[in-house]
Amino acid sequence: MAIESKGNYIDNKWIIGSGEKFYSYSPVNQELLWEGYFATEDDVKQAVESARNAFNSWSLLDVEERINYIKKYIEVVEANKEALAECISSEVGKPYWESLTEVNSIIGKLDPCIEAYNIRNNTITRDQSDGSKSVTRFKPHGVVGIIGPYNFPAHMPNGHIMAALLAGNTVVLKPSEKVPLVSEMVMSYWEKAGLPSGVINMVHGGKSVSENLCLNDDVKGVFFTGSKCAGQNIEELCLHKKICVLEMGGNSPYIVWDTTNVDGAVVTMIQSSFITSGQRCSTARRLIIPKNDFGDTFINRLVEVSKNIKVGKPKDHVFMGPLKSKDLVDNIISKQNELIEKGATILLESKTIPELGDAYITPGIIDVTNVNEKVDEEIIGPFLQVTRVGSFDEAINKANDSCYGLAAGIITEDKKLYEEFENRIEAGIISWNKQLTGASKYAPFGGIKDSGNYRPSGFLATDYCVYSTAAVEIDRVKEITKLPEGITL
Repeated sequence: MAIESKGNYIDNKWIIGSGEKFYSYSPVNQELLWEGYFATEDDVKQAVESARNAFNSWSLLDVEERINYIKKYIEVVEANKEALAECISSEVGKPYWESLTEVNSIIGKLDPCIEAYNIRNNTITRDQSDGSKSVTRFKPHGVVGIIGPYNFPAHMPNGHIMAALLAGNTVVLKPSEKVPLVSEMVMSYWEKAGLPSGVINMVHGGKSVSENLCLNDDVKGVFFTGSKCAGQNIEELCLHKKICVLEMGGNSPYIVWDTTNVDGAVVTMIQSSFITSGQRCSTARRLIIPKNDFGDTFINRLVEVSKNIKVGKPKDHVFMGPLKSKDLVDNIISKQNELIEKGATILLESKTIPELGDAYITPGIIDVTNVNEKVDEEIIGPFLQVTRVGSFDEAINKANDSCYGLAAGIITEDKKLYEEFENRIEAGIISWNKQLTGASKYAPFGGIKDSGNYRPSGFLATDYCVYSTAAVEIDRVKEITKLPEGITL
């Protein structure tokens, strides 16, 4: 039986939305999980007003008091992590082990968030020759809107929320309409943490709710994770009016050039391309290998091992669960057929798995070396396109031949090749002999070009949660010893 929505969370109260009704189905078995209502424009205004009213008192709290509230939230998550992981698996389709990893990422986020705030937001005071002081301070924006994705429904918004609250902002969260059940569970944990009224709010909805947030003059910043198209629309709505933070996915390359550990490289590639069923923003979607014996050996072994990847229900000890929807599966099959028509060669065919359900698909690997008109797009899912090249220079050029610039990786045991790669590659996240989809919580996270707008998240999220003020201060008016030219007293 479906869970009935608690509603929007506004001013520490659950309020049933008055907009269009919508539903959430499990990709695991198409079970109806949740039903509720979108927020209307008035609901969004109410949430923003609640956050605005809470801002002054919240921002004036000592930072340690704000940290204590966030610690209480972490304690609630810790006490309920198995339930939250099960909910993520059910609504997103991730294997249970991976959902539990997502929950642990929430728990592990607080310490680096505090460290980043302390390092980057300290007041800076310098004495000046005239006896005054130059003082740089960092202040919260006010109300910020956070628009979350479906693939990491708990972890990705959490990174924005913690950094924003720690800096003294108040929050209105608009989670993906594809994951309302997880989002309400997470918000109930914030409720249990006992934050003051209005400090954090949540409104359900789709594109129109996001637009209402962006266009509200009391919202001083919008932090977005999602598709390129949606991100560009948000940027246009926010232009010149408020800070806009965009993480818009990628079409990320991975160069595999040489190694004595072929099996290790194969596992690294599988983790980079097929974890989360290929639904991570930093997924390696393009594999670039040399036209030589090593390239042959590597790709043959990759295909052989990928054939045996276990796909199934989240609790069945599998590596891949379902995609979020049948539409994503249909898109992969369609793109695969288009590439075959253009001259691509199937190395491992991506196939539907009807006996499991409409949202299940096997990993696919396709050689597109001879395809002249490849479309530079983010194909969500476990679908890897291979290009073979004759030189390392060509490999880097192919890797950079994209409008995206989120992540890029290389496998090589030649340090000089890595140094050339690191120097020339156009990406915000770089991996050397490591899984591309793994990220350090003590490092920035974000991309360039159409993958973002140069405001990385992760450790640097604190930077976009504040603005700087530059004051010149002296505690008394100085005696005039010499009048400026042209002034007479």
